[in-house]
This record gives sequence, C-alpha cells and structure tokens, in this order.
Amino acid sequence: MAAKQKVDTNARITNALAQINKDKDRLVMVDRYVRGLHPAPFMPRNANSEFKELAKRSIHNIIPLLVDAPTDALAVEGYRRPDVTGNPAEWKYWQSNRMDQRQSLVHRAALECGQSYVSVRKSLLDQKVPEIRIHPAVRTFAAFDDPLFDAAPMYALIIEEESKGEGSPGRATFFDEKFQYEVELSESSFKVGKRTAHGMPHCPVVRFVPKMDLLGRAYGIVETVVQMQDKLNQMYLSLMIAQHYTGFAIRTATGLAPVEMLDDLGNPMYGEDGQPLFIAPVIDPSTMLISPNPETKFGTLQAAPTEDFMKAIEMVVQHMCAVTETPPHYLLTGTLSNLSADALAAAESAFSRKIDEIRHSFGESWELVLRLCALIAGDQKGYEIEDAQVQWADKGNRSLAQAVDAGLKLTQMGVPTTIVLSKIPGFTQQDIDEVKALLEDQDGVNSMADKFASRVAKNNAKAEANPGTAAVKAPKEGASTGKGAADPSLAGKAA
Repeated sequence: MAAKQKVDTNARITNALAQINKDKDRLVMVDRYVRGLHPAPFMPRNANSEFKELAKRSIHNIIPLLVDAPTDALAVEGYRRPDVTGNPAEWKYWQSNRMDQRQSLVHRAALECGQSYVSVRKSLLDQKVPEIRIHPAVRTFAAFDDPLFDAAPMYALIIEEESKGEGSPGRATFFDEKFQYEVELSESSFKVGKRTAHGMPHCPVVRFVPKMDLLGRAYGIVETVVQMQDKLNQMYLSLMIAQHYTGFAIRTATGLAPVEMLDDLGNPMYGEDGQPLFIAPVIDPSTMLISPNPETKFGTLQAAPTEDFMKAIEMVVQHMCAVTETPPHYLLTGTLSNLSADALAAAESAFSRKIDEIRHSFGESWELVLRLCALIAGDQKGYEIEDAQVQWADKGNRSLAQAVDAGLKLTQMGVPTTIVLSKIPGFTQQDIDEVKALLEDQDGVNSMADKFASRVAKNNAKAEANPGTAAVKAPKEGASTGKGAADPSLAGKAA
C-alpha cells in the first residue's frame, strides 16, 4: 500500500492566495455594479461639461432590485431532525449567532457573486459553543477535490484583514482537514503562525452556491446582466439628452426690432468698432415678446417626443427580468393590475421555480452548518444524521384567508397541528410550538381535528344530560362545514 502523501501547507496557502488574486478583478467589478459605480456611458470626445454632467446622472442602477427579489424570498426559520420533536438543541446556536439577521447577508453575497462562505469554529470563551462566521467570496478560497460531489472542501483560506503595506500586515485563517492555522500576510509573502486542531472530521468551511454547472463553475446574477445594465445606462443618457435639449417647445421670432443699449444719461452706447450696442432678446416661457414691426413673425418648434426612448428602456428592463427570472411587475409598475391570486401566482411561476432551486442548494449548506454546530456542542448523533432539513419561511403571495381555509380542510382529514400551522403565512416555528403546547395543555390532543371532536363529544354529553339542549354533530371526514358550524363555542346553546 502506497504511503500517504505529505500535505504541503505552504503550497496550499500559495495556491489559495493566487486563486483569490485571480478572481479579485471580476468580483470587484461585480461589487462596483451592485453599488452603482458603473462605467460612464459613451459620449463624444469634445463633450462639454453640461453633457458630462448628464452622463453622470444617467446611471440608473436596477441590479440591486434583481438581487433583492430572490433574497427577500429566502429565510430559514427552523431546523428539523427525525429523532427530535421541534427544533433541536443546535438551533439555539443559530439564534445566539444572530443568524436570523445575518443569513440574508450570506444569501445576497452568493446571489451577487455566485458563491459565499460560512465557517464554523469553536468559541474562544467556551470550546463547546460554536461560532458561525460569514465570509465574502472576494476574500475566500476553498479547494474541492470534486466540487459537484463533495460537501466540504479539502482546505480553505479566509483573509480576515488585508495587508496595508509595510508595518501593517494582514491576517488570514487557513483550514485543512485537521488543523486551523493563523497566517500573517504581507504584500508579497506570508508567514504561517500558530496551529490548532479544529476538532472537525473535515474542513469546517461551507460554500453557498445558487447555481453551478457540470464543470463546477458557479454563477451569480450580476455577471449575467452587466452588459444589459450598460445598455440601460446608455439609453437613459439618450433620453436625458432628448429631454434636456429638445424636450421643450422652442419659441422663434424673425424681424424682431432690437432694443438699443442706453447709458445712464439715455444716450446710445457704442462698441469698440463704433457700432451701436443692442440688448439681446430673451425668449423663454417667462417672457412675452412684443414687436412694433408688422413684418415680425413669431413661431414655435415643437418638443421632440420621448415615447420611443421609454419603450426601449422598458424593453431592456423586461429582458433583464427574463434573464434573471424576475417577475417584470417587481420593477415595472403598472404592467400588471387587478389580477386575481391565481393569475398573480401564474405570473410568478418561473420565479417560484427559481427560488425552489436556490433553496435546495442553500438548504444543504445550512444543514451542514448546523450539523457542525451540533458536533462542536458534543452531539455526535446530531452531526451524523444526514436526513435533517432546514425549514424555509413561506414567502408566497397566498392570502391568510386562503391558507386558513385550506388548513381547516386539512384538520378535518386529521392532519396534525404542526403540519397545518407550518403552511400558514407569517407563522414562525416559535408560534407553532406555542400553539401546540397550548392545545396539549388544554385537552391533551395533538391536532385541531381531535380538539374539535373532543369538544363536540363533551357538548353532546351535556345535551344528553339536559334534554332541552340540542346536540351538535361532528362533520364527516372531508365534509365542508356550514356557517357557524366550525365554532365549537356555539355547541349546546341552540334551543
């Protein structure tokens, strides 16, 4: 059997730094486009200052809106293991690390750049408490043996602080299969410092990728719409030029008698060439022109229409929405109006499928993060369980009335309370656990259907004891209740 090849840590760090530098220009470009720092639209070489100012104002950045649309639809609100009822113990570390708020930073960075990273480490204060840290792609590199199959990388380098020149070295953390290294960075070299065992069975860095091809290449939203964003800025410049120079009606006058310029004594003024000086007429919307010359002719040049520019801009925005699978009415107000819930759901069908795809990818990554949290906390079984699942918040456009109506039908079929309540928009896992606890404390039942049947049985027993009280029949399974029939408080009150 061949001897195990010795790992060269320095070579790995060198490769990781080279890969970070290789991708840096591309990721910085992505960051600049997200923040609206775009290249200026094309303009003539001899453009004056007024034209250049119009070019600056023509930047119309809609990329953040394209990124926010899927980000707002992604929110983890629970974690389920088959061996535990409710959220397991490792969920408290999600809460203590403020991941309800910080998860959106991970999702947004991954959607922008194509990937983002999360590392799970032991707390310096307590080795049994995990810390969840988030990292941008521009400062992180993770090497995978097989990026399509492997959940964890072979090694990863995370730049905590970049070098700022001589006397101000940068800091980085390097993880491999067994150890965690402190690395000091300079402009042209690095120095490996303290080494400690991280205690995990693999590199504790998790990658989040919204979309990947069979070659292991990750794709984000921004790079797919950069050229269209430049085109949109150019069209806005054309629109602003048309509005600025030809967007108003121009008044003309021919044969207008000029007014001589007079000095303080009322005498005509002359120029250096001996010719009399005249006051230039002001022709703008605030003045009225009067001429004693009957040959004077007044006219108007109509404003140039801008509808074609607006249609072209709308076409580019719709194309950007199509490429990113974003519903057009998210960006173009007025495209959809007075639609039913079913029609609105149909308009967002492609977007919903995209969100499902992203949830599948991000869900696997969050599950690995929580499994590592369980391992650090001493729960070996919590790490070994691979069929656990994160619970995503329902961000659909269903109304509360629709969800409640569907929930009542499910309860009549005997579906447990926890499953029914998880389908109601706005109900968090804490709300579900509280409702379930209240039902169990009151009647010792596990479903709203059982609760309703139990109350009906109690009321019917009272009716038998008091002949003047009408009994209430429980609805048949799958039957729809009539008005007032679903309110058990009315039982026993009918004469």
